[in-house]
Amino acid sequence: MEAKNIEYENLYYKLKEVTNRLDEITQDTNNLKQQIEDLMPWNDLDVEISDISDGEDTKIFAGTIPLKQLEETKIELSKLKYTHLQEVSQDKAFEYVVVMTVNDEYNATIETLRKNGFNKIDIEGQKKASEEISKHENSISNLDKEKVDLEKQLDHYTVHLGKLELAYEYMMNQRLKLTASEKFARLSDVNITQGYVPTDMVENFKKVLSDTLGNRYYVEIKEAERDDPNIPILLKNNKFNEVFESITTMYALPKYNEIDPTPFFAIFYWVFFGMMVADVGYGVLVLIGTTIALKAFNLKPNLRKFVGFFFFLSISTIVWGLVYGSAFGMSLPFKLIDTQNEAIRLLMISVIFGGVHLFYAMAIQAYMKIRDGKPMDAVYDVLFWYMALMGAIVFLIGSMVPSVPSSVGNIAKWVMIIGMVGIVLFGARDSKSPVGRLVGGLYELYGISSYVGDFVSYSRLMALGLAGGFIAVAINMIIGMLPKNIIGIAIGLVVFVFGHLFNAFLSLLSAYVHTSRLTYVEFFGKFYEGGGKAFNLFKNDAKYINIK
Repeated sequence: MEAKNIEYENLYYKLKEVTNRLDEITQDTNNLKQQIEDLMPWNDLDVEISDISDGEDTKIFAGTIPLKQLEETKIELSKLKYTHLQEVSQDKAFEYVVVMTVNDEYNATIETLRKNGFNKIDIEGQKKASEEISKHENSISNLDKEKVDLEKQLDHYTVHLGKLELAYEYMMNQRLKLTASEKFARLSDVNITQGYVPTDMVENFKKVLSDTLGNRYYVEIKEAERDDPNIPILLKNNKFNEVFESITTMYALPKYNEIDPTPFFAIFYWVFFGMMVADVGYGVLVLIGTTIALKAFNLKPNLRKFVGFFFFLSISTIVWGLVYGSAFGMSLPFKLIDTQNEAIRLLMISVIFGGVHLFYAMAIQAYMKIRDGKPMDAVYDVLFWYMALMGAIVFLIGSMVPSVPSSVGNIAKWVMIIGMVGIVLFGARDSKSPVGRLVGGLYELYGISSYVGDFVSYSRLMALGLAGGFIAVAINMIIGMLPKNIIGIAIGLVVFVFGHLFNAFLSLLSAYVHTSRLTYVEFFGKFYEGGGKAFNLFKNDAKYINIK
């Protein structure tokens, strides 16, 4: 069935008529309910609403008085000979009253009521309030019946749903074409436009033009300028890396003269996330859930990437769960790291991972400087820092570990000193005065303290993994303290399911947040700026039909 041949207009107008009436019914029902609510305080009033009006010599009106002013009002009005106040009902704060007076006492009555907080109310309706309420309730009942009938009519149209969805997508594509055509510069016989085409789609683009227009077109294609900030960005990665693109786009797309950081941080993100959750049971739950979602549902591309993101992370969680020997807080018969007795070892592993992460980011910075024709900047801004940091680390290890030869410590010390001197001399090389250059260089060297903070930041890899594991163990301990009877087992089952689901949710959320934080602050901070514009593909974002 071709979408453009679908006869949908009659169907559309019939459906539109039904849905419009449903909207009217909803609005009318809400109005009637509000009128009932307004009338309820007057339900016990034994006069018709139309009688609450002014006569030739009398005035009758309704309103509310604050409860705390009621007695004072009654006393003052009792001093007027022909004025009467009738109490009708009350709520938590107000008394609903009807006041009757004559023209000669009207001004005195109004003044008394005014100073006691009286608020006049115009009651809508003609008959008694109770009769008006009953009438409105009957109207609502009739509207409800009509609504049910209309909804049954809608059910009969569901057989046309697929056809309507197809027609909708076709019309949206037609609208997109019309919108795009408005961007063409129009001459008498020629239309002109310009735009961007991904490099690897240029040949296909030419073929589409040729197949569509024959020889009635002219196209000129040139390579985009690398430093043009207006070049739109379209990320392209393999199946594993592309699920991590959301982390990049949430921070900022790269500029055209930058590199896409996604493939560089993806593997670290995968490792760090699993290390922070580190439970086989939690990983298996996520793996099963994401696998079912990917296989059973026709997900939209962005949602499929998001589900795939957690699919890959669940594998890392299982791997680290096996390393820690933990499944739902219970110890497995094998493990590579005993989290209860080897916290220091785990901390060292976390810091080493952090060091690799940071030095890798600095290497990317060096690559970008060399690529841009600035090799000496790579020496000043990266190599000297490598020397200062690596020299300091090896020197400290040599000082604390007796088995390390003293010559190694001495070499490390001089490497560190050379690196620090290089930072001081060239860290502020853009400064015009020697004093400013020296002071700026010392300030750059002071930045070594931020590296200490960066290394410490990676201790969260250990801390979050241990925290989630200890909470899981605590849940199991609570279950173990329950009575060993049917009631205890039933309660234990509930505690196990909800306790571990809650802990899994917290662990996954914490791992997502803190791994993103390590990526954005520690990793991106060394080389990545971002700020690129997204490439908008010339196609409709389908609402009902997902074409692979």
